[in-house]
Amino acid sequence: MKWQRLLIFAIALVAFFILGIVVYAAHVRSSAQALIDTAKSIRSTADAEREIAVWQGRTRESAWESVSTQPADRSFDTRVDNGWLHRLHICPPTAVALTITMRGGQLRSIILVMFTGSDPNTTPGVWVQEWFDSGTATDFYVKEKDKPWRATVEFSSSVPEAERENAFALNAECFVKPGGCKNAGEILPAVWQLASPVRSSLRTQPHP
Repeated sequence: MKWQRLLIFAIALVAFFILGIVVYAAHVRSSAQALIDTAKSIRSTADAEREIAVWQGRTRESAWESVSTQPADRSFDTRVDNGWLHRLHICPPTAVALTITMRGGQLRSIILVMFTGSDPNTTPGVWVQEWFDSGTATDFYVKEKDKPWRATVEFSSSVPEAERENAFALNAECFVKPGGCKNAGEILPAVWQLASPVRSSLRTQPHP
């Protein structure tokens, strides 16, 4: 009967829509994880140049270069967000952004930032920055001023590998989690364990 065919068509349409959302969510999560893994993989200028070329060659994400007021300074930026998941009100707006800075042709720093939410006063976020141009293994700083919503993590590239891995272990599930991640601890699960009173603060070593 006609109504049965219409019902089957409607069910098929809904199933197709749900499947599309699932596939899109998997792509978004995968892209976010890829960007996080990119930050983890960069340990030298050669690594940075390789990853910049990879992201500039991707078709679905954008990567761009900006030149600083200092002639020898350059930065490369790329970003992944959850686009349609936010527009369809499935998840709050969530994004992860990677910035690679160079000075005199040498890797200077990596900045990896993730935030989720739309209220500027309570939007959870984590800023992770690794410095390559100076520092020692004891240079590790966690800012807790805006705890529990936001955190800033700064460290030298000479810190132990296990600590570096924990610092970059942002949670890509935040991109597809209904309701999103609610605080810095959900965005970077180990963030508050990274702080240690015996560490020196990178704030005492200015980077002009």
